[in-house]
Amino acid sequence: MDLSKLNVKARIIRKLVRWQKWGGSHTENILKGLPKHLVGNKVVKEALKELEKDEWLVPAKKTGETHYSLNPNKSSEIYSNSMKNIVKILTINLFRNLY
Repeated sequence: MDLSKLNVKARIIRKLVRWQKWGGSHTENILKGLPKHLVGNKVVKEALKELEKDEWLVPAKKTGETHYSLNPNKSSEIYSNSMKNIVKILTINLFRNLY
């Protein structure tokens, strides 16, 4: 099953919110939980770049790897848009299962 960019973004944001990775608290484990075939995929890289461009993710170079945290200045935007995306994804998946 291939994931869309929207699905990948939603998974990343949900994971960081659940782990409470805001501001100075960051993690390199952002890709864990994605299917193995998507970890180095172009869609995932594009999703991460878009989240950085939108300033939802704050990258930090640590130990040769890029660690990410959520931007605390965008918390209200992240919460409101991530809930909209979750509803959209659930609706799409529901209709896929019906047909």
